Amino acid sequence: MLRFAEEIVLLLLDDERGDITPSFAPRSLDVVLAGAVLMELALEDRIDTDLAHLTVVDPTPLDDALLDPTLADIARTAETHDPGFWIARTAGRGQAIRDAVLARLAERGILEAEGDGPPVFLSRRVSRARRYPNVEGHAAEEVRLRIMRVLFSEEIPDPRDVVLICLADACGIFEAILSASERAEVQERIETVRKLDLIGQAVTQTVRNVESTSRPVPRPRKEIPEAPGLPLIGNVWSLLSGFRAFLMKSYRTLGPIFRVRAFNRRFIVLVGPEANRFMARDQRHLRSYEMWLPFTTGLGVTHILSGMDGTEHVRMRRAHTEHYSQRLLKTRTDEAVRIMRNGIAEWPADKAVSVQYAFQRIVTAQLGGLIINAAPGDRLDDVIIFFETLLKVYFSRQYPGWATSLPRFRRARKQMEELVRKILADHAPGNRRNRAPDFIDDILELNRTDPHLMPETNSLVDVLAAFMVGLDTVSNICAFMSYELLKSPELCARVTAEADALFERGIPSLNDLRDIDVTHRVAMETLRLYPLAPVLPRTVANSFEFEGYHVPAGESVLIGFTVSHLMPEYFPDPTRFDIERYTPERAEHRQAGAYAPFGVGPHRCLGSGLAEALIAINIGLLVHETELVLDPPDYELKLKYLPVLHPHPSFKFRVVRRRTASGRVRPPGDGPSRPGSVGERGIG
Repeated sequence: MLRFAEEIVLLLLDDERGDITPSFAPRSLDVVLAGAVLMELALEDRIDTDLAHLTVVDPTPLDDALLDPTLADIARTAETHDPGFWIARTAGRGQAIRDAVLARLAERGILEAEGDGPPVFLSRRVSRARRYPNVEGHAAEEVRLRIMRVLFSEEIPDPRDVVLICLADACGIFEAILSASERAEVQERIETVRKLDLIGQAVTQTVRNVESTSRPVPRPRKEIPEAPGLPLIGNVWSLLSGFRAFLMKSYRTLGPIFRVRAFNRRFIVLVGPEANRFMARDQRHLRSYEMWLPFTTGLGVTHILSGMDGTEHVRMRRAHTEHYSQRLLKTRTDEAVRIMRNGIAEWPADKAVSVQYAFQRIVTAQLGGLIINAAPGDRLDDVIIFFETLLKVYFSRQYPGWATSLPRFRRARKQMEELVRKILADHAPGNRRNRAPDFIDDILELNRTDPHLMPETNSLVDVLAAFMVGLDTVSNICAFMSYELLKSPELCARVTAEADALFERGIPSLNDLRDIDVTHRVAMETLRLYPLAPVLPRTVANSFEFEGYHVPAGESVLIGFTVSHLMPEYFPDPTRFDIERYTPERAEHRQAGAYAPFGVGPHRCLGSGLAEALIAINIGLLVHETELVLDPPDYELKLKYLPVLHPHPSFKFRVVRRRTASGRVRPPGDGPSRPGSVGERGIG
């Protein structure tokens, strides 16, 4: 049997967003959950109540985590209080009750939740008959359908439905889930149902009184401060010349929320640990869809994972999780090692290597091979032109729209479409016998079973996604790490010693990669100083309060997840590269809201674990196999900020010496080999 608190949450669940209906205030939910707990205790004959008194009849626990804490609290209090006192007191545990309810519904298989801890985004799991999975031996009818049937008919309601309708009406739930015309149609029916239960009337009247007195008195709204800028262009120059430095300066002078302007585009910026804690706690108010819509349209697809929200985002993310997880390497680290080794072997000894491009070539081959069993091969340049142009036209707005009409982009798009056709042909059922299913096999199956979620028209982005993420994630992190190691011989020697010990034992296992310490801390410090996405755009779907300011619906928002990375109160001497920050003794990154290199909340980087493992392999092999120098030796790293943070193409290194024994890798200058080169399994 579902408890009232569980049914209240299900009644308020917004199926489109996969979360509590946003128009229902959190305080109201706390109050109605408190009333639901007390009403349940009354029906279980544990308490008795009227408008003036609430007393314990039987203090025996029910072995129910939702009800027993409140029962124990009432039982150990010597004084007698009215129901309003206990509703207000129990409402103080509202968040804990909500989390417990969501966890129970997920355990029962009624809701599905993403990630660990209290569910944030959920999806309802009901049968075609609109019944939940078996609950204690029987299938329960969906609560909203049941309540709507009671309200829109003359059917005599079940006693529990009477109580539920009374509670819902007392706290204004019907205002959140019914239109004005629907409420007018059923208002008389609600009044009739409310008269059917005398005990319920006492509790629900108290709930209504507590709810009305607990609403905060409206305060005059403060104007969100605006960062000073130049006429016409606003803050464009500051944003382009030093994104995080500008956000940090604005944070210090204006606080964690302020406005910026770039030509005719205006944004509200949320930054600092306050923003990170807010995003981790509550993302019901923000959407990704609007900010990614132009890019999605430019791709010619209906949706992409990063531009989805709510229930569909949870379902799509679940479809990607296994194939972008670190577990992918559990039995396949040898493939990633081989590709990196062959990539190193192709670097010439007589000229400098463009670092970012070298890693893009290697990482796209690794991710392509692991995720979709294909690599871009000699079409890497077309992959780069295709995605870089789309991002700069439709996302960061660096290029004008006509850039997609240029011959180089049109040629690249044609090559991408041909590449996708060949990869899909390679995954035809007749070609997949005796092969383990990969991501392409799974999305083809999902297209068959759920064509709305995974339509055939999305094949372009679904197939090429592994290449797209390879261009800017692991590639850039490895490039930035390479620079820091080459600038610090002492640190490079420590990473090299760790890598030598790792690879001299043979191909490392996933557990071996998890055990290395120095390389992992170098990666963490690199991500602190060189975050791939210093800010992430969102759209305000529902108004909210942040740090005393009202953020209205419809506004464009930038979330500065990584501004806290440069705050000395969290990371002393923040511009210094210091891997000792991550030792157990200091653990600076574990301070709440301080460290968020992969984002916060349900859109946190899906492949962060896989990225960490590939970084360990690639950087370990880099220092184990070669001795490198910067070219020129005194090179100072230059950065480019859009569409993501990445090193300037002028960053290069040169191979001074091959460190491994003869035969481990091919001598430089021999040219690509087959099989086993970086472009192995390349199509075309």
